[in-house]
Parts: sequence; structure tokens; C-alpha cells
Amino acid sequence: MEPEPKGESAAHRQLKRAALAWAQLQGYTACAQEVKVPNSNYRADVAGYRPARQRKNAPPVIGETALFECKQARSDFLCDSHPEQESQARLKTCRSRLTKLESLLAVHHPHLGKGESLFPEYESHELGAVAHTGYRKLLAEIRSLESRVFGKTKFDRMVRYGCANAFYVVVGEGVLSEHEVPLGWGLLRLSDAESGALELLRKPVHREASPTARLELLQRIGNAATRLSNRLGDLDPVALSKARRRGLPSPEKPRAAGE
Repeated sequence: MEPEPKGESAAHRQLKRAALAWAQLQGYTACAQEVKVPNSNYRADVAGYRPARQRKNAPPVIGETALFECKQARSDFLCDSHPEQESQARLKTCRSRLTKLESLLAVHHPHLGKGESLFPEYESHELGAVAHTGYRKLLAEIRSLESRVFGKTKFDRMVRYGCANAFYVVVGEGVLSEHEVPLGWGLLRLSDAESGALELLRKPVHREASPTARLELLQRIGNAATRLSNRLGDLDPVALSKARRRGLPSPEKPRAAGE
């Protein structure tokens, strides 16, 4: 098993297992729990890498990455903040207006549809390029309300740091409403505690992540999986590291010309 963080509850472990299974069903064939996130000091509950389709005689293409944050309780999601009822009500109204406005903008600006995505769940429109004053003001107000309501969360920073292509909040029943999901994040809810099945309630917005960040996350997924394999095989990683260093030859000094 993956190491259990100090104080982790059974409910949180269940959400992580459910996210791990769901990610693999979506094609993220390389997954791990408790993965250090590139470009940040955070650790993701679950991280996944989905290989890209490789074309014959073409340069290799780095695939898509996703991060999953599991929240077992509402207090866990709110990070001990105490939002006012008025702010929550306004946030709900603004998110509803945003959904309707984005639908209208997508109809009036079909040329902004990406269309090139290989994955249907990421199909979206580049509405950020639309010079629509009302749309920009609405986004700004939502960000302000989210900061007020969820001021101590790490959701916004993980997106801004370009850690991955997709971000999901994984919750149990009654933890949060759909309108409370941070901008750009997808929402997965545990629909069957017995089977661990997750229901996708909100799709994530596809984010650009540099090839370096995606490759580094894949490497860190591999590191986490190796740690798990070492534990299952009863191998001491410290002893392995020392043995590896002893076995490596010393680098040779460059020879001078004529030697």
C-alpha cells in the first residue's frame, strides 16, 4: 500500500483509491498516490499520465497529465475558513451566470473551438480571447469571491503554476456543491461507497502545461511507484542508494591534448 500520511482517515484513503481507479479507466495508464507536484511545494493525492498517440516517423509526443485533490469533509475543502452566507450565495449566482454566458459566447464565436483535442472531455473554447467586458468582469468577481470563501486553498496556485493539464476535486456526498468548484477544476463525486465508483459532475478546463512540467510529473509518478514497489518488495531505499553510489565509477578527468 501507499504510505498513509499522518492522521489520514479511512474516508480520505477511499477517495484516493477511487481516484486512482477512475484515472486509469480514463486512459491515465501511469498513476500514483502522494506525488510531489512540479513547480510547487505541493503534494497531489493522486497524479496521472495519459500517453499521447504516437505517429509513425514523427517526433515523440508527450502525453497529458492530471492531478486529483481528495476532500473527505467540507472543513477539509474550506481549509478552516468561515465563508459568509452572502458570499456563497453570490458565488452560486455568478457561476450560474458564467455557465449561461459561456454557452452563448461559444455559439456566437464557433471559430474559437479548439477541435484538435484527442479527448472529448477536454473539448472547449478559447473564450479568454473574446473581448467581452461583461465576461471578464464576471470572471474577476468569481475569483474574488473564491478567494474570500476558499482563501486558504491551494487550488488557484496549482493551476497558475502550470502543474498539469487537468485538475480534479474528488469528494464524498455533501462535501460541496457544483457551483463551489474552483474555476477550471473538474468535480468527481463518490457515487457508490461500496464499489468506489466516481461520477463526473463537472469537466475540467484543459490547461497548457509545458513539456518539461509534464515530463517531470511523469518522472515523479515513476518515483512514487518505485517507492511503493520497494516497500512491497521489502527493499531498503537508503541501502539501495548507498550501494548505487558505491557501484558508480568515478568520473575521469578530461585528458590534455597529446596525452
